[in-house]
Amino acid sequence: MASSTVLVRPPVESDAPRLADIHISAWRAAYRNVMSDEYLAGLNHEASATGWRRNIREPRPGTFHLVAETDSGVAGFCVFGPAEGTADAGPEGGTASATGQLYAINVHPDAWTRGVGSALFAAAEEKLTSLGYHRAFLWVEATNKRAIDFYTNRGWLDDGGTLQDTRFDPPVPERRHSRQLGKPEPRTDLGG
Repeated sequence: MASSTVLVRPPVESDAPRLADIHISAWRAAYRNVMSDEYLAGLNHEASATGWRRNIREPRPGTFHLVAETDSGVAGFCVFGPAEGTADAGPEGGTASATGQLYAINVHPDAWTRGVGSALFAAAEEKLTSLGYHRAFLWVEATNKRAIDFYTNRGWLDDGGTLQDTRFDPPVPERRHSRQLGKPEPRTDLGG
């Protein structure tokens, strides 16, 4: 049964064990046959919870964490902030200060298709816009149709960027999706 309400809020340290569970459960459901069974089986709940506690207490500068809470408890999270690496966030490029990034959005598989991801995504877009980012991008595993459809339906389109995430063995191929945020800036290259 779908929850009647989704509250999006900043996490607190006591959310850490649940966030670890969401992260691990979402990855095991979404990345089976992409990442090795050994890697997925080896995801450690306690280590993940410890990392969440640290990130909640001391987030990297400019990084924001949000959780989505339903009547049943915390069901998802997202993490976003300034673009990592180069500022190349799409065909238009941009400056690092104008480009944001959605680093992660995960929803527990039991809450998929219940509005949790949509609520988190909308809150992240709103916050990125309010922080002054003009563009934002995210990386998505190249064959994750569920996630690709979710992003595309919200106007975050594949802009042609690719990478091989070598933190994993075998490396995971990813595609970049991006979108303009807020009102488009007036173009100054039109002459006249």
